[in-house]
Amino acid sequence: MTTLTMRLVRGDFIVTGPDIAPMKFKSRREAKDWCTVYHPASSITEIGPGGKGGAAKKSPERPSR
Repeated sequence: MTTLTMRLVRGDFIVTGPDIAPMKFKSRREAKDWCTVYHPASSITEIGPGGKGGAAKKSPERPSR
């Protein structure tokens, strides 16, 4: 079982893995669909904004009343 890595690079989603060449997609859904079709037993790790390892966006603090 292979672990695939998906990251957002300059507006494109790049899927990489130890035994596959990097693949480029325009949307997260398109990348995930490709992973489930061609590597159904593999897990997907998302890195970057929106993924588990991504930095969370800080919301502006509201003044207390």
